[in-house]
Amino acid sequence: MSEKLSTLAHAPWHWEWVPDVRPDEGDDDPWAEHMVELFTAWTSAGLDAARQSWPADAGTEFPFTADAVGHGVVEWLRERAAQLPAWSRLAWGAAFLDGEPRWAPVPVVVEFRRPEADDPNYLLELMGAGGVEGDDRPPSVDYVTTLSGDGFRLFALGRTSDGAAYGRVGAALRLDVPQGGDTADVGVDVLLTTLVFEMGLMAVIGSGIEQLMQQIAEESAPPPGGGQARLGFRAPQGEVQS
Repeated sequence: MSEKLSTLAHAPWHWEWVPDVRPDEGDDDPWAEHMVELFTAWTSAGLDAARQSWPADAGTEFPFTADAVGHGVVEWLRERAAQLPAWSRLAWGAAFLDGEPRWAPVPVVVEFRRPEADDPNYLLELMGAGGVEGDDRPPSVDYVTTLSGDGFRLFALGRTSDGAAYGRVGAALRLDVPQGGDTADVGVDVLLTTLVFEMGLMAVIGSGIEQLMQQIAEESAPPPGGGQARLGFRAPQGEVQS
């Protein structure tokens, strides 16, 4: 059992961003094409097996295709991303077990904020590290170090009004992003939140969030040879933009 738990705790993840801009109707959509290709590769074998076991007397053909799964994921993620404020983005992840995708897509809301205090410990209270209404027990908190700053992740078990269990997952990271030259570094507070409802996913989400934190830190740092970081931050008039 301990070996299985260790495998779950260190499951590899794949993280991507949902694009900010939806193409006009009729235009090419490279991200949608990429997602369809990705989910086709991930789901084809399982759908083929399910199709083989579809009852011959069902009266209808097997209703699912890998292509439809990919397009459904695209619309679902874009709908969620469209509801976010301008300073937030939606990331999605996939967790792998034994080399195969087991949970996908797992959405995470990522907020980029101007720090409200010099001491980043205020983020613990902001993220509910002491507990919030609905938590069954005090959250567990783990501290995280990245190449661009330090932070923490937390997990709390809660229950819905009808008794269903869920995991409240949060994280926060104070980034110090170098600007180069005589320009002062930009401080950015990054907040990550999601809810998970499957017990297996609860076991792996902590490592997944930490991997996303590390990825955000890496994408915020300027490339070694110079140039623009993938997540480029600047602070005109005191506002953080990405």
